[in-house]
Amino acid sequence: MDLIGVLVSLLLNFLWVGVLGFGGGFGMIPLMKSVTLSHHWLSLGTFDQAIAMGQITPGPVAISATFIGERVAGPIGALVATVAVFAPSLLLIVALNHWFARLKTIPGAQNVLFATLAAVVGLIAGVAVTLGVSLIHAWPGVVLAAIVAAVALSWKVPYWAIILAAGTVGAIWFRP
Repeated sequence: MDLIGVLVSLLLNFLWVGVLGFGGGFGMIPLMKSVTLSHHWLSLGTFDQAIAMGQITPGPVAISATFIGERVAGPIGALVATVAVFAPSLLLIVALNHWFARLKTIPGAQNVLFATLAAVVGLIAGVAVTLGVSLIHAWPGVVLAAIVAAVALSWKVPYWAIILAAGTVGAIWFRP
Protein backbone atom coordinates (compact mmCIF):
# COMPACT_ATOMS: atom_id res chain seq x y z
CA MET A 1 0.00 0.00 0.00
CA ASP A 2 1.32 3.44 -0.85
CA LEU A 3 1.90 6.18 1.73
CA ILE A 4 -1.35 8.03 0.91
CA GLY A 5 -3.33 4.81 1.36
CA VAL A 6 -1.65 4.12 4.69
CA LEU A 7 -2.31 7.69 5.89
CA VAL A 8 -5.98 7.48 4.86
CA SER A 9 -6.25 4.15 6.69
CA LEU A 10 -4.63 5.68 9.81
CA LEU A 11 -6.98 8.66 9.59
CA LEU A 12 -10.17 6.63 9.22
CA ASN A 13 -9.27 4.01 11.79
CA PHE A 14 -8.14 6.47 14.46
CA LEU A 15 -11.19 8.65 13.83
CA TRP A 16 -13.22 5.52 14.54
CA VAL A 17 -11.23 4.89 17.73
CA GLY A 18 -11.81 8.51 18.77
CA VAL A 19 -15.56 8.27 18.12
CA LEU A 20 -16.05 5.00 20.02
CA GLY A 21 -13.44 5.49 22.76
CA PHE A 22 -15.71 6.29 25.69
CA GLY A 23 -13.89 6.76 28.97
CA GLY A 24 -10.84 8.45 27.57
CA GLY A 25 -7.59 6.72 26.71
CA PHE A 26 -8.25 3.59 28.74
CA GLY A 27 -11.51 3.10 26.89
CA MET A 28 -9.63 3.47 23.61
CA ILE A 29 -6.99 0.84 24.32
CA PRO A 30 -9.07 -2.20 23.23
CA LEU A 31 -10.12 -0.37 20.06
CA MET A 32 -6.56 0.73 19.29
CA LYS A 33 -5.36 -2.82 19.87
CA SER A 34 -7.97 -4.27 17.54
CA VAL A 35 -7.28 -1.73 14.78
CA THR A 36 -3.51 -1.94 15.10
CA LEU A 37 -3.26 -5.73 15.18
CA SER A 38 -5.92 -6.33 12.50
CA HIS A 39 -4.00 -4.11 10.06
CA HIS A 40 -0.69 -5.74 11.10
CA TRP A 41 0.73 -2.29 11.78
CA LEU A 42 2.53 -3.47 14.92
CA SER A 43 3.23 -6.71 16.72
CA LEU A 44 1.54 -7.32 20.07
CA GLY A 45 4.81 -6.56 21.88
CA THR A 46 5.29 -3.29 20.04
CA PHE A 47 1.65 -2.36 20.69
CA ASP A 48 2.24 -2.96 24.41
CA GLN A 49 5.24 -0.61 24.15
CA ALA A 50 3.00 2.02 22.54
CA ILE A 51 0.57 1.78 25.45
CA ALA A 52 3.46 1.96 27.93
CA MET A 53 4.72 5.12 26.19
CA GLY A 54 1.22 6.59 26.50
CA GLN A 55 1.26 5.75 30.21
CA ILE A 56 4.60 7.33 31.05
CA THR A 57 4.26 10.51 29.02
CA PRO A 58 2.39 13.47 30.41
CA GLY A 59 -1.08 13.84 28.99
CA PRO A 60 -3.74 11.42 27.88
CA VAL A 61 -3.21 7.72 27.24
CA ALA A 62 -4.64 8.26 23.75
CA ILE A 63 -1.27 9.77 22.84
CA SER A 64 -0.33 6.13 22.16
CA ALA A 65 -1.89 6.80 18.76
CA THR A 66 1.06 9.09 18.05
CA PHE A 67 3.53 6.28 18.72
CA ILE A 68 1.52 3.87 16.55
CA GLY A 69 1.19 6.38 13.72
CA GLU A 70 4.93 7.09 13.83
CA ARG A 71 5.77 3.40 13.65
CA VAL A 72 3.41 2.94 10.68
CA ALA A 73 4.17 6.02 8.57
CA GLY A 74 6.84 8.15 10.26
CA PRO A 75 6.27 11.70 11.53
CA ILE A 76 3.36 12.39 9.17
CA GLY A 77 1.70 9.17 10.36
CA ALA A 78 2.15 10.32 13.95
CA LEU A 79 0.47 13.63 13.13
CA VAL A 80 -2.42 12.02 11.25
CA ALA A 81 -3.10 9.42 13.97
CA THR A 82 -2.90 12.03 16.76
CA VAL A 83 -5.23 14.51 15.09
CA ALA A 84 -7.65 11.73 14.12
CA VAL A 85 -7.90 10.20 17.60
CA PHE A 86 -8.51 13.57 19.31
CA ALA A 87 -10.72 15.24 16.67
CA PRO A 88 -14.05 13.51 17.52
CA SER A 89 -13.98 14.46 21.20
CA LEU A 90 -12.84 17.99 20.41
CA LEU A 91 -15.64 18.46 17.89
CA LEU A 92 -18.20 16.98 20.30
CA ILE A 93 -17.13 19.32 23.10
CA VAL A 94 -17.31 22.34 20.81
CA ALA A 95 -20.77 21.29 19.60
CA LEU A 96 -22.17 20.49 23.07
CA ASN A 97 -20.71 23.55 24.77
CA HIS A 98 -23.63 25.64 23.55
CA TRP A 99 -26.25 23.29 25.03
CA PHE A 100 -24.45 22.08 28.16
CA ALA A 101 -26.23 24.42 30.62
CA ARG A 102 -29.63 23.23 29.40
CA LEU A 103 -28.54 19.60 29.31
CA LYS A 104 -27.54 19.67 33.00
CA THR A 105 -31.09 20.58 34.04
CA ILE A 106 -32.75 17.59 32.33
CA PRO A 107 -33.19 14.81 34.95
CA GLY A 108 -33.01 12.01 32.37
CA ALA A 109 -29.73 13.37 31.06
CA GLN A 110 -28.21 13.15 34.54
CA ASN A 111 -29.26 9.49 34.79
CA VAL A 112 -27.65 8.72 31.42
CA LEU A 113 -24.43 10.42 32.54
CA PHE A 114 -24.36 8.43 35.81
CA ALA A 115 -24.95 5.15 33.94
CA THR A 116 -22.24 6.05 31.44
CA LEU A 117 -19.84 6.78 34.29
CA ALA A 118 -20.47 3.33 35.78
CA ALA A 119 -19.87 1.70 32.40
CA VAL A 120 -16.64 3.64 31.93
CA VAL A 121 -15.34 2.55 35.34
CA GLY A 122 -16.06 -1.08 34.39
CA LEU A 123 -14.36 -0.61 31.03
CA ILE A 124 -11.26 0.87 32.66
CA ALA A 125 -11.13 -2.01 35.15
CA GLY A 126 -11.40 -4.49 32.29
CA VAL A 127 -8.59 -2.79 30.39
CA ALA A 128 -6.39 -2.80 33.50
CA VAL A 129 -6.90 -6.55 33.94
CA THR A 130 -6.34 -7.26 30.24
CA LEU A 131 -3.15 -5.19 30.13
CA GLY A 132 -1.91 -6.79 33.34
CA VAL A 133 -2.47 -10.29 31.99
CA SER A 134 -0.77 -9.49 28.67
CA LEU A 135 2.23 -7.72 30.23
CA ILE A 136 2.97 -9.81 33.33
CA HIS A 137 4.57 -13.10 32.31
CA ALA A 138 6.60 -14.20 35.36
CA TRP A 139 6.64 -13.97 39.13
CA PRO A 140 8.86 -10.84 39.32
CA GLY A 141 6.19 -8.93 37.37
CA VAL A 142 3.48 -10.23 39.70
CA VAL A 143 5.51 -9.12 42.73
CA LEU A 144 6.14 -5.65 41.27
CA ALA A 145 2.47 -5.25 40.30
CA ALA A 146 1.34 -6.31 43.79
CA ILE A 147 3.73 -3.87 45.47
CA VAL A 148 2.62 -1.02 43.19
CA ALA A 149 -1.06 -1.84 43.84
CA ALA A 150 -0.48 -1.95 47.60
CA VAL A 151 1.35 1.39 47.58
CA ALA A 152 -1.29 3.03 45.37
CA LEU A 153 -4.18 1.79 47.51
CA SER A 154 -2.61 2.22 50.97
CA TRP A 155 -0.75 5.52 50.90
CA LYS A 156 -1.26 8.91 49.31
CA VAL A 157 1.73 8.66 47.00
CA PRO A 158 1.38 10.75 43.82
CA TYR A 159 0.82 8.58 40.77
CA TRP A 160 3.72 10.17 38.92
CA ALA A 161 6.02 9.00 41.73
CA ILE A 162 4.60 5.48 41.61
CA ILE A 163 5.05 5.33 37.83
CA LEU A 164 8.60 6.70 38.04
CA ALA A 165 9.58 4.30 40.84
CA ALA A 166 7.95 1.25 39.24
CA GLY A 167 9.50 2.10 35.88
CA THR A 168 12.94 2.45 37.42
CA VAL A 169 12.65 -0.78 39.41
CA GLY A 170 11.24 -2.57 36.37
CA ALA A 171 14.04 -1.31 34.11
CA ILE A 172 16.67 -2.55 36.54
CA TRP A 173 14.93 -5.78 37.60
CA PHE A 174 13.86 -6.88 34.10
CA ARG A 175 17.05 -5.83 32.27
CA PRO A 176 17.90 -8.53 29.73
